This record gives sequence, structure tokens and C-alpha cells, in this order.
Amino acid sequence: LISAGTVFGEIAAVNSNAMLIGIANRKTIGRVSGLGWGFGYLGGIIALVLVVVFYSADWFGLSEADGLPFRIIAVGCAIWAIVFSIPIFLAVPEPSMGRPERKVGFIAAYGLLVRDVIGLYKNPGTRQTFWFLLASAVFRDGLGGVFAFGAVIAAQVFGFGFLDLVIFGVAANLIAGVSTIIAGRFDDRFGPKSVIVFSLSGMVIAGLAVFFLVDAGTTVFWIGGLVLCAFVGPAQAAARSFLSRVTPAGREGEIFGLYATTGRAASWMASAMWSVFIIIGGVTAFGILGIVVVLLIGLLLLLPVRAPR
Repeated sequence: LISAGTVFGEIAAVNSNAMLIGIANRKTIGRVSGLGWGFGYLGGIIALVLVVVFYSADWFGLSEADGLPFRIIAVGCAIWAIVFSIPIFLAVPEPSMGRPERKVGFIAAYGLLVRDVIGLYKNPGTRQTFWFLLASAVFRDGLGGVFAFGAVIAAQVFGFGFLDLVIFGVAANLIAGVSTIIAGRFDDRFGPKSVIVFSLSGMVIAGLAVFFLVDAGTTVFWIGGLVLCAFVGPAQAAARSFLSRVTPAGREGEIFGLYATTGRAASWMASAMWSVFIIIGGVTAFGILGIVVVLLIGLLLLLPVRAPR
């Protein structure tokens, strides 16, 4: 069920990203992308606060057998998603239907996918899109690794309890949301590549600081972890903005579909490097270096990519 939810979530994300081109222009696309991503984080704060309230009240007498409260949280997430999807269907215009001649069967779609990737590389006009898809697949997995393993680092390395983790999650979402909204304006002014490079560089430095200062205690994680979160959202929103700026009308779904596919194709990297570095170092803290390495590789792959005009 979790796998199915992930698949449908990816499909929804592809189409949500594709809508960006139809509701923003070249001068506002960074701001709109930043607002969208930033409000996502701020919405997460409200959801987390509700969990804290219920947890602090001992779930208002709800039985905790078989993890019932946490299963109800899952139901709450589903209702949350449905309710806040309604404005999209009521107010957001339908994007271009793309190219009808490309409608093929399930199996044939994979052959079309391979040809699309090869075509992006061979065509001088779209080669930069190919290299960006490659670079973003790597650094986006590093960004995901920050959230995937952040709680593990907090609990196993710095001794955070459940309530500490939730409070940190609220603070992290608040900072990520505000920084992403602000960064959207820098995106429109300086370009999405500049925002991504700055964000990834900041994350590499913050990640190294958390690793080397691990013995200084929880204060290091609070500062370093929140700095990392401040850069995650801007990099994510600017990556979407970058791709939107180089996507021709009518190919939104196709290009963002490649964006999602390449991201999933590289989704093993952060987990693998996390595991490898822990095996080498013998302690969980070394996993931080694994995530930093993935972010750094993504940054180095992005540097040669020409920014969209």
C-alpha cells in the first residue's frame, strides 16, 4: 500500500509540476514555484502541530494498541491531501494536452522513454536539459536523504526523543517554508542555477560542520540541521523552476515525467552512500558524510550546465 501510494504521489507530482508553466510567466516562475513549495512546508507545520497536540493529550484517550494513533495520522494525511487538492480542480487551468500522437501502450512507453532521453542528448538545443536532468537526479536524492535520515541522525547520534523530533520537525518546516518563499524572488532575479548552487554549497558546508562538531552536543544539530533545512526547499523549488524555463509548451508532462523518472533512477544513491560510510566509520554519524558526498557530486555535475536565459 505504501508503494502504491508512492507511485500515485509521483504521478500527481509530475502533473502538478507541469501546471507551473501554465500559471506563471518567465518573470514570476521562480516566485510562484517558491511560494508553492514554501506553502507545502508551512502546511506541514500545521499537520505536525496537530500531532503534537494529540500526543501531548495522550491521544485524548484513544487506545494505543497496534499503533492505532499513528494509523489514524495516516488517514488524516489522506484527508488533508484530498481537501487541499480541491482548489486545483476548481481554479487551476488544465495544461497543454501535449502531443496526442505520442499516446502508446504501457510497454511501448518505456521504449519511448529511452528514445526521449537519447533525443535530449543528441539535440544541441536540448542537451543542457539532459545534463540538468542528470545533475538534478543526483542532488535531489541528496536533498531527500537529508529528510530521510535527518530523524535517524537526531535520534541515534544526538539522542533526540519523539517529542524532540516533532518539535525539530516543526522548526525545520517553518524555516524551510520561509526560506523557500524568499528564495523564489532571488530565483527570478539571479536565475535558478545560482539559487541551486548557493543552496547546495551551503548544505555541504553545514553537513560537514554537523559531522566534525558532533561531540559538541545537540546545539550543533539544532543549528546545522536547521541550516540544512533552510537550503533544501530553495534548491527543490529552483530545480523545478529551472526545468520549467527550458521546457517548450506542449511537452510539460513529458519533460517533468523524465524529471521524476531520472530522480527515481538515482534514488538509491543517498541510501547506498549512507550505508557505505557507516560501514567504513563504524558509527551512525559517518552516514552524514555519505549524504554530503551525494550533494557534492550533484553540485559538481550542475556547475557545467548552462543556466536558462
